[in-house]
Amino acid sequence: MGIILSFFIGHWFLSAFVQSFFLHRYAAHAMFKMNKFWEKFFYIFTCVAQGSSFLNPRAYAIMHRQHHAYSDTGKDPHSPVASKGFLDMMWKTALNYEAILEETTNVEKEFKGNYPEWPAIDVLSNSWTFRLFCGTLYTLFYFLLCP
Repeated sequence: MGIILSFFIGHWFLSAFVQSFFLHRYAAHAMFKMNKFWEKFFYIFTCVAQGSSFLNPRAYAIMHRQHHAYSDTGKDPHSPVASKGFLDMMWKTALNYEAILEETTNVEKEFKGNYPEWPAIDVLSNSWTFRLFCGTLYTLFYFLLCP
C-alpha cells in the first residue's frame, strides 16, 4: 500500500510542478529562458508527468494569456462570471482549450508566440492511443500492486 500511496502522491506533485514551472511560468508568462535542450527536456517531462491529462504548452499559454487579459468578463476563456455554474465553466474551458489546440478559433495576435512548440509530441499526446496507453499503465500499476 505504501508504494501505491507514494506513486499517487509523487505523480500528483510532479504533475503540479510541471503545471506551475513549465506551463504557467515558462510557456504562459515567459518568466525565464531555457536553452533548446532544457525546453525539450521539460516538454517531454511534462508529457510524462501529466500523461493522459497532458496540456499542450501552446494552447495553455494562449488560453492563460487570454484569461489574464479578460479576467471575469465574457471573453475570459474560463470565468465563473460567464457560466451557469462550475460544470458549465469547466465544459466551456474544455471547449475553448480544444478550439485553441485544434486551431479552429481565431486567436488575437497579442496572445500568439513566445511559447514552446513540438508538433510531433503535440500530435502524439493529443491522440486517444496515447491517452488509453497512459490510462492502461496507471491501471496496471495500481492493479499489480494492490494487496
